[in-house]
Amino acid sequence: MNDIFKPFISTPRFSEYIPVSKYKNVITPKQAFDDLNVVRYLMENRYCGWEYYQNRGIIWNTCFQKIENFIISHGEIYISDFCRAIHSAFDIGIVDNHLSFCSPLTGRLSFSKQFTAYFADFKVMQRGDAFYAIDSKCSQVIDGDIINAPGNLYPTLYNQYLVGIRSFTPIKDITISVNGKSTSVPLHRCRAIKKTEPSDVCLRYECKNGIDTLRSNCCDYVGNISEKTNFVEIGKQFKKNNVLILNYLSNEGGYNRITREFIQGLNDYSYCQEYSIQLESPVTEQKSCDRQWITLSEAGPYDFTKATFDGKLIMLVNSDTASSGESAVLYARSCKNLLLIGENTMGCNTFGNVASYELERSHIICRIPNTINLCQDPEDCIEGYGFSPNYWVDSDDVEGEVIKWIKNNKELI
Repeated sequence: MNDIFKPFISTPRFSEYIPVSKYKNVITPKQAFDDLNVVRYLMENRYCGWEYYQNRGIIWNTCFQKIENFIISHGEIYISDFCRAIHSAFDIGIVDNHLSFCSPLTGRLSFSKQFTAYFADFKVMQRGDAFYAIDSKCSQVIDGDIINAPGNLYPTLYNQYLVGIRSFTPIKDITISVNGKSTSVPLHRCRAIKKTEPSDVCLRYECKNGIDTLRSNCCDYVGNISEKTNFVEIGKQFKKNNVLILNYLSNEGGYNRITREFIQGLNDYSYCQEYSIQLESPVTEQKSCDRQWITLSEAGPYDFTKATFDGKLIMLVNSDTASSGESAVLYARSCKNLLLIGENTMGCNTFGNVASYELERSHIICRIPNTINLCQDPEDCIEGYGFSPNYWVDSDDVEGEVIKWIKNNKELI
């Protein structure tokens, strides 16, 4: 054998045979139809968005007919193409950050959509009835220009505004009035989306420039956190604070217990104002039974007479703050003085409690939620829209900007 292969090989050695199944990347039309029947059964009996999207105009039979037509038109079917066909048939208006289909070659095909914020590179300050540009890095606008952008002003720190728009599709520019003249100015995605750590962090404490901060990019048992951690006691340590930052930027979720018990310790009162119902069916019960909805929780008003934390709780969020990270917002609202700062959360909490199912023939994984969670005001956290902040921050260092703002705001310190 040529010496060119020497770095790659070894001398012969005996090796025992162990049978291992090869991955089959194709199935027959009959096998595809078998799996499609299971998909229909799962979607009808476990997907909590079935009636919701049907009421919004999705005709499920048409979706399944589209998949059937795909199967009929093929002699043999690549599993990856079959997975894409299932996803494509349903991707006609569904916004659900938990529902997905997955195969080895496609990866996870989801229905995630976000109503994202796009901003111009200047701010606006109001004087009297007029709005003036400040801190402009946009060539079309200079400081002092009179800006008229009704419906496109987003409150930010220091009683200023950002100029922008939200959209499910990328937006490159916006037309506004500058000194009375219609002007197109470029936009960029809100910079608050930037991730700051490569690994998971949960309730990591730091004192930054004299401000106590707790960092969580997940609600999981990581680092020094375990199932036995007393989160109530952690919260109690900050009961006397005038201000406390909970940095939940890019918090991907996990266990509600972590935030719930932390707020309980901080505030002596922790409540999640949320209506929850769950679809119960033969799929969930693993036996023949009624397909019915059961109530998990009712959303009563917050009782601030029980809330004892008198300081300002500042929670930092962005559009990667999702699932239990969004439930954390509802628990944080148990405090009398909460400010939400950053950008909108993901909007990944309406449809929840995901279970995974494997199709027998194609081995495609169907991840399907069966629980609906709604705020007392359903418009407050729509799937894909998320919670809107009190103050928007267009920066890749939201925490740094907020700490500077706090230090300049004597009422907070």
